[in-house]
Amino acid sequence: MKKILLLISIAVGSLVYANPVLINKIAEPTLTELKIMTYNIAAGANNFKVDLALTAATIKELSPDIIALQEVDRNTKRSGNLDQAEILSKLTGYNVIFGKAIDFDGGEYGIAVLSKHPIKHLDTQKLPSGDEELRIALYTEVIIEGYPSPITFINTHLDWHENPAIRLAQVYAINEKSLDIRDIKILAGDFNDVDLSDTHAQLRRYWDSVFPIGMNHRTWPADNPEIGIDYIYTNKAQIWQAITTVPNQPLTNNDIQWNKVSDHLPVITILKLIEQ
Repeated sequence: MKKILLLISIAVGSLVYANPVLINKIAEPTLTELKIMTYNIAAGANNFKVDLALTAATIKELSPDIIALQEVDRNTKRSGNLDQAEILSKLTGYNVIFGKAIDFDGGEYGIAVLSKHPIKHLDTQKLPSGDEELRIALYTEVIIEGYPSPITFINTHLDWHENPAIRLAQVYAINEKSLDIRDIKILAGDFNDVDLSDTHAQLRRYWDSVFPIGMNHRTWPADNPEIGIDYIYTNKAQIWQAITTVPNQPLTNNDIQWNKVSDHLPVITILKLIEQ
């Protein structure tokens, strides 16, 4: 009996390894493409005057479905006591969720998600930040008609210091939390680190960048980009086809100069779901 059981075990093991079975479902070919954008709008930048009308015009021109915004002020003195996220929502017609990172200058400072589609707040995760400025990840749920599940869209803005220790702790926290999410997942933001760094190596354990490794995608500073620190990731639980751009030329219809809008360039990707 023991010998028979051993032979069965070997046979089954052989079948498993020789003929792996894909468990992902093939996506419906009729699913609409998604245009995703991440944009650090430099709410409190000192080298130029923040112009929300110009920022909104940029968003409307590019017309993404979902946008991750970083460096967003709410009712701070430096920004004229304006709720920047709400103003951008009204100017663009998008739904909005704001996530506060810190109290600042009489108001709040943080990140936001804009969406053409219905959206709700899931969670604001405080990330390990040591003695530095508190950073967060904003988890939102976006419902898109026809998709097999809601989309958990995560926006973040990681620590900027040259020593990556805090940034790595923040990535570990996002990875750990996102493992419990079973919906379609997309992660976007200002990661304050370049491709091939330890930060992105840890992200790539669970996520796929919309940038092929080695692709030139410099996003900062906008007037003469030196490094790429703004990224969009899809989760390895899904397979997407991605067409990604970092626009650095004036927009056709309104001649917007990117360095007049923010000190970052946006990242835009068009995603088509292949497998769920």
